[in-house]
Amino acid sequence: MSQAVTIITVAAALVLYCFFLYFSGIGLNSFVLFGAIIFILVPFRGQSYLVRRLITLTVLTFTIWIFNEVIAILAPFIIAFVLAYVLDPFVTTLKKRYRVPRVVLAGVIVVTVVGAIAALSIVVFPDLYVQLNTIQKELGQVVNDVNNFLDVDQLYVFFKPFGVEKEMLRQIIATEVSPAIRDTTQTVITALLTFFTSLSGLVNQIVNIILVPILFFYSLRDFDKVKDLIRTVLETKNQRLLHNLGRINGLLKAYVSGQLLAALLVGAGASIIFEILNIPYGIVLGIVAGLLNPVPYVGIFSSILVGGLALLLTGNDQFLLNISLISVTILALHFVDNYYLQPRVVGKRVGLHPLLLIGSLFVFGFFFGIIGLLIAVPTTAVLVMFFKDWMARATDSAHHDAVDIAPETSVQPPASA
Repeated sequence: MSQAVTIITVAAALVLYCFFLYFSGIGLNSFVLFGAIIFILVPFRGQSYLVRRLITLTVLTFTIWIFNEVIAILAPFIIAFVLAYVLDPFVTTLKKRYRVPRVVLAGVIVVTVVGAIAALSIVVFPDLYVQLNTIQKELGQVVNDVNNFLDVDQLYVFFKPFGVEKEMLRQIIATEVSPAIRDTTQTVITALLTFFTSLSGLVNQIVNIILVPILFFYSLRDFDKVKDLIRTVLETKNQRLLHNLGRINGLLKAYVSGQLLAALLVGAGASIIFEILNIPYGIVLGIVAGLLNPVPYVGIFSSILVGGLALLLTGNDQFLLNISLISVTILALHFVDNYYLQPRVVGKRVGLHPLLLIGSLFVFGFFFGIIGLLIAVPTTAVLVMFFKDWMARATDSAHHDAVDIAPETSVQPPASA
């Protein structure tokens, strides 16, 4: 009887507590809801596997939410961590081979990277800014030319032999053509203005410019300690998880390193070649090619398409020659990347069947947009890795079952007379 009373009392208190959270407005705070869920579930974690899984799910969901909320603030930390993650094997190798303290290696690498970026910015940024500014001005001129072309009187002269009435033509232009051109132009110009604003903001954010190298240095210096901490915790808690994390780490490190090197190769190579060949806006098109490179297949054709659109919108006189040079350059750089660089950096660890790769791009791109296209390949590779593990376990289990059953189901030879 006392247990039933306790259950009823607790249930009533929970209902009243939910009403309090709702009417007070406190319940709209995600931190309060997260704390309440954990506070209620933790006492029962040792009694039910389902409760433990629910706690894990709640913590994971809360972590994703809070990371999404503060991702802009964490941008310098994320950049520093990714750089440290990629360069950690290089530092570890140098430390073992030459017995140089890790702090010295971290300092030298940070100074080298920051110096290279600063020198590149001084050399490239002025030309890049001029080219982007020119593209923006010429886009404005294209818009004016299109508007003049869409003059009803001029178009009526063109369409009159086809029996198109002037009033119908005016209505089509007003309701269909002009809004489409206006929206497209506004989108392009807004994107360019946003890019300019972000560049200006990057220059003005002195705190971040100073903060990233500092965070990069400490992340690179102490990255081995982070790995040792994770290994120490998981060795006693979950050996299987530690093993899987090691495999995922090797796969992701190979993929990220390969993509960064490929982006640098394609971006820098394309920019230099375009400038040598006097391709209009060569630096801009080269940077675009480098940024699009991590997206398989789509990146190649998108880079060529962007180059073609830039040439068309700016009224280039040698369109066929320039678009041919752009296409040959990008295809040649991707050939070097796919058949020389990637096999040596990534190897076969991230190899996916083309059908699976293209399918993952469609699925991840549909649900997550540009970010989905970037994470499609490594995420799918990890899923394939676990699928192969499951297939191996299933095959071994079926093999053992067949061995156990075979003696019982085998046909005995007839007894001799």
